[in-house]
Amino acid sequence: MTTMISCDVTAKRASASDDNKPKVSPMKKQKFDEEDDEYIESETESEDDGVFEGEVGDGRVPYGKYIGLEDPVEPEPEWDVDSFDGREYESDPEIRGSFASENAYMDYREYSIQALKNRGFLPDPLNFIGNVHDLDGPGCRNMTNREYLTDLASLCVKKLNDYKGITVEFVSIVRATLTAGSRWKMYITFMAREYPNGPLIEYQAKAMDFAGRSRPPFPILCRPSPKPLIYH
Repeated sequence: MTTMISCDVTAKRASASDDNKPKVSPMKKQKFDEEDDEYIESETESEDDGVFEGEVGDGRVPYGKYIGLEDPVEPEPEWDVDSFDGREYESDPEIRGSFASENAYMDYREYSIQALKNRGFLPDPLNFIGNVHDLDGPGCRNMTNREYLTDLASLCVKKLNDYKGITVEFVSIVRATLTAGSRWKMYITFMAREYPNGPLIEYQAKAMDFAGRSRPPFPILCRPSPKPLIYH
């Protein structure tokens, strides 16, 4: 699964629609949904000729016979908190019964467990985490993908250095994945040095950005990879 970074609002919203999601049978019943604690839950609205039940000023806007929602301002995630922390694969008898054989189910289970261990930093089609391809191709904000990812990773490195009083230095992009939508999360793997002329160490950075440049991107976390590659 590969994904092209785009700042276009329409394209991003379309990419998040059900019509564009991969048709994987067990996915809709899966216990873990990527970043579910950071997305705004949908509501079931009561409507009647543009009239709805709710408090005045609660953010809902009547429009004809439909109800719209004002674009809410999502709070920034807490710095250095990984939403994958504490998540474990939970076996579901209904999902298990949907497989034709025990071997097929065990393959799915193994894949799901590994996806949780990867924490979004490798492609995971079942959770709509796609690979960013062609790092030197056109990307977002009039930059190449590599330049755009470099800016985001550098933003995360700066936050890490300010927060811990250290001097990690960004060096180069290795790869990246993302979840798409009107706002999207970038999972960036890059090489860094922890002190001047030090060895290259593989790091991970995670940031959120917004379609249409409606808000500036902000950092979520920055850390050495769980099993970092080190080049002396």
